Amino acid sequence: MLDYKLLQACAEVIRHASFEKAARELGLTQSAISQRVKLLEDRLGQPLIIRAKPIVATAAGQRLLQHYQSVRLLEQDLQDELPDIPSDGRFGQVALAVNADSLATWFANVPKRLFHDLELLVHLTVDDESLNHQALLDGTVLGAISLQSTPIQGCRARPLGKMRYVMVVSPEFEDRYFKDGVTADALRSCPAVNFSRYDELQNQYLKTYFGLNPGDFPAHTVPSSQGFVTVAEQGIAYAVVEIHQAEEGLRTGKLVQPCPHVIDRPLYWHHRTMKSKLLDRVNEAVLSEARRFLPAIES
Repeated sequence: MLDYKLLQACAEVIRHASFEKAARELGLTQSAISQRVKLLEDRLGQPLIIRAKPIVATAAGQRLLQHYQSVRLLEQDLQDELPDIPSDGRFGQVALAVNADSLATWFANVPKRLFHDLELLVHLTVDDESLNHQALLDGTVLGAISLQSTPIQGCRARPLGKMRYVMVVSPEFEDRYFKDGVTADALRSCPAVNFSRYDELQNQYLKTYFGLNPGDFPAHTVPSSQGFVTVAEQGIAYAVVEIHQAEEGLRTGKLVQPCPHVIDRPLYWHHRTMKSKLLDRVNEAVLSEARRFLPAIES
């Protein structure tokens, strides 16, 4: 039988990647947190965290974190149905994985809805949508935005819609680098902007339409969706951005589209298949926001 005080301490250490932050979260001393984690490891006979900087979970620790998150949701379900059960007075919590472009656009109101309607604190992991699937596999989140339509074991995948991406530049950048149009040679001699070294969307766009591979072109690295638009408006790079993020710049003339090519990316919502009314409402909040904003994926 698991001791949930020990499990809670371990889960918070994993979530915050820090003993100190976990201690602050739970109102305990750092020493008390460390003792609880060590006691849980001793009882289970295996390490649950790798004590590095930052702290990371072992496979067993990831599985326990997933279990703890599920239990917390089920507890809140029970308190909603049986209000006389004593509560610890803490807000519920849910961990989700999103991509930066969704967070900057259609997903922006989801945390507000989850807090106002369900009193949930939302912990977001932000990564490329091609990588978010891994967060579910690791057990660190209960729901994730992904490019993959096939669910992993223990999860369900549901279509969100598609995001459309276009290339934008400032008028000055276009005059300087694309006088004769956007070509592979022109792109090799002027800077792009990458979100990270895993920027698959930019790579897909340039490979599909211009035959360029990573390393064939110079690039800034700016890990911010809004930063992409800003860098393009400043005239120091071309950017492949989600169309809604570029609307204001295109309307005011700060940005132009130097070529007509577009990339449509279908997105899917993956979530754990557990019987929880609360998780059902979390999923519905995500799906309804997507339906309001994103064009449907053609079957």
